[in-house]
Amino acid sequence: MAFKRVGNIDGAQDPFEYYLLTNAEGATLGEALVQTAGRLTKCGATATPEFIAVASRVAEATSVTPLPVTRVKEGTEFSTTSSAVVAATLIGSKVTIDATGLLATATVTSGVFEISATDGANAVSGYFRR
Repeated sequence: MAFKRVGNIDGAQDPFEYYLLTNAEGATLGEALVQTAGRLTKCGATATPEFIAVASRVAEATSVTPLPVTRVKEGTEFSTTSSAVVAATLIGSKVTIDATGLLATATVTSGVFEISATDGANAVSGYFRR
């Protein structure tokens, strides 16, 4: 499971925005993304994502098809799975994003995804924090 919006603390609905991907790069529904030189690219493990993809897109040699995304805000909660078991003791801790940009990890060093809930296994919810 990739990052899926659960809701906002203030109850607001976030509009979709549309941006081009970096040339020769695709995106997966729920992938964490950042903007570099005006183009979207996969978010690094310890970087706070700016956007979450709300559609999948195959790589285009020269990106010409805008990708719909939702902007990440500190009050927006997301659910996902983790690439490792996330114990209840990690609630309130910030963990990193895995290399795919789709999952949380259980690594707290330089974390950006603050765990708000876990099932004690791999299902987690949380907020992206700077």
